Amino acid sequence: VFSQTLEPPITTLGAAAAALGYADVNADPDGVFRSPTLVKVTNDGVTLPHLAVAVACLAAGVSIADAARELPRQLRLGRRTVPLTNGAIWLQPLARRGGGFARGVGQPVPTLSFVDALHAPPEQFKGKIVLVGETATGTSDIRPNPLDNSLRGVELNAEILANLLYLPPVRPLNTMVQWLLIAMVVGAPLALFSAWSPARAIGGAAAVFVFAWGIMEGGFWQGYIVPSWSPVLVGFVGSTLLMGLQRLAQEEAAKRQLRQSFSMYVAPELVEEIVRNPEVVHEEGKRMNVVVLFSDVRNFTTYSEQNPPELVVRQMQEYLNEMTEAVDRHRGAVDKFVGDAVMALFNPFLPDADNMSAAAVACALEMLERLRRLNERWARQSLPTFRIGIGIHAGEAVVGNVGSTRRLQYTALGDTVNLASRLQTATKELQATIVVSDVVKEAAEPLLREVAEFISRGSISVKGREQPVQVYEVKRKDQEG
Repeated sequence: VFSQTLEPPITTLGAAAAALGYADVNADPDGVFRSPTLVKVTNDGVTLPHLAVAVACLAAGVSIADAARELPRQLRLGRRTVPLTNGAIWLQPLARRGGGFARGVGQPVPTLSFVDALHAPPEQFKGKIVLVGETATGTSDIRPNPLDNSLRGVELNAEILANLLYLPPVRPLNTMVQWLLIAMVVGAPLALFSAWSPARAIGGAAAVFVFAWGIMEGGFWQGYIVPSWSPVLVGFVGSTLLMGLQRLAQEEAAKRQLRQSFSMYVAPELVEEIVRNPEVVHEEGKRMNVVVLFSDVRNFTTYSEQNPPELVVRQMQEYLNEMTEAVDRHRGAVDKFVGDAVMALFNPFLPDADNMSAAAVACALEMLERLRRLNERWARQSLPTFRIGIGIHAGEAVVGNVGSTRRLQYTALGDTVNLASRLQTATKELQATIVVSDVVKEAAEPLLREVAEFISRGSISVKGREQPVQVYEVKRKDQEG
């Protein structure tokens, strides 16, 4: 048994609370120590205050009835008013064994053994409140809490007295302000993820959370106002995680739609390039350098008239499959099929540094090789064979989604497209299979001189152009005739 003295304390504020009541003080999940009442009234009408309240009233010179008149909202101790929350007081931790953050917050209450107290001069206790209690190991008077699981009852009473009489009162944050902070940290991710990129949205939401957390910490350390940290933290994490997952799902859906939209037009590797860099697919037309290839089946009208529709459809499917595979292999994009004609673009999804003129010419040579193998198979089946003409030109065109308000098509428009189509038509006049412009020849010949030769076929006049266009016929070097 020992005596314990309590001087006007100076201590740091910690996130702990204790109740004023008779019941054992047990910690709820939110860290608040709750007890039903500060004052009990017996059946005979006798008022029984908590020990700490009775001592505080005696020290303040007020009656228990006057001090408890405004319970459970607050306790009046003379000129000092102590705010309460449903009859419970929020405590600044004082009697925490060991001190520091390693084992608890605060410093132990000054103690004096009972033997020493008997021999101490009376002046040592002048103006002080003295509590007597047991602290021996194995004592049953233990009041465990989140900060100290071996806190003695006498120490807890000393701590309650310090908060009632000396320390600045601790009170919870105003409910409206608490909800405002929750709305702030929850609403920020909802708004930012809808308007910004995920990285910027996370940074902005985190900044809002830090701002709200700073307000709570400032109120906690400077104004002894205790907010509920958990709802703010859970609200921020939940809202950010929810919006992040939603944005991830939206981006994955957009990528899937992009794959589906372009998988019918370009090679699979180009689809992946578009998915990685979707900016290459412009919502509106944009000027860019492209290479345009047109191919057409010779005398297709006569062929259609002389053969049943089922055979025409079958052969055209086989033919277009082969032509599409040739375009895909050389990283081109099939723009459209116009009956028996094929329009392909090279370069709309790739860097300008790539030599797309050479790719287009190589594609044309492969188209002829595929058609040769296809004709051999058809000949063995006694089916009609095809002959085609191909025109290629490179230049600037407007590439993007073009069409009406109800239907769009990703295509290219401009003089480059018109000239490529005109070169394809010129293959009939020039009795050539592949005809390219001088622009294509200059770019492609250095890379293809080992496999192809470019034969000058003079110049042709194109409607709308003042200057004639120099054209070249392209032949594979091992081709006869």
